[in-house]
Amino acid sequence: MMMNVGTVSNLFTTETDRTIKKELDKEAFLRLLTTQLKNQDPLEPMKDQDFIAQMSQLSSVEQIMNMSKSVQTFVETASQLYRTQAVSMIGKTAVVKTNTINVEDSVAETKIFNLDSPSNIVIRIYDSDGKLVREERVSQVDAGMQLLAWDGKDQSGTKVKDGKYVFEVLKANSDGTFEEIPCVESGVVSGVRFDGSNIKIVINDVVYDISQISEIYA
Repeated sequence: MMMNVGTVSNLFTTETDRTIKKELDKEAFLRLLTTQLKNQDPLEPMKDQDFIAQMSQLSSVEQIMNMSKSVQTFVETASQLYRTQAVSMIGKTAVVKTNTINVEDSVAETKIFNLDSPSNIVIRIYDSDGKLVREERVSQVDAGMQLLAWDGKDQSGTKVKDGKYVFEVLKANSDGTFEEIPCVESGVVSGVRFDGSNIKIVINDVVYDISQISEIYA
């Protein structure tokens, strides 16, 4: 009589697959304790205090597992809430801190910064490798909103390549130290992106990390 090969193969698959656990959970701990009691020496049985100690350990394991599950649930709920709040920013005007400046067709975009008092400032611009491209020192800049308009040239006066650059605006203090002044820009939030646990917002077709937001209003 002919027999289906699949049927023959099934005759050899009666063994139950076992999943190897790397952690000692409550069930494994209880099984271990039961086995220990079953195989203990009748002449030297486990003392009451030893049994109580192990049962206490079992209780602690259970409490830790329950706590871990509660924390995980809280984290997932908070993450979902944070995402929902981020999506609710779409259509609102946001002010973000920025330290990057783009050069396109040899023209650098402008940036805005605010001085709370007349100050001497230093402007430094770096390329993507962290190399200093340009440094300018400007004396007695008036208080208030100021425009950073870089001509897109390096220290020697040569036009730089198109791309993204990093800049910093430093205010000179009376004690000789320097304080970084953040540059800001504003625009309507047009979208939100999720990259794992990171949340990005899109303003004026530029992607920012949500931590860069300093203000948001309708």
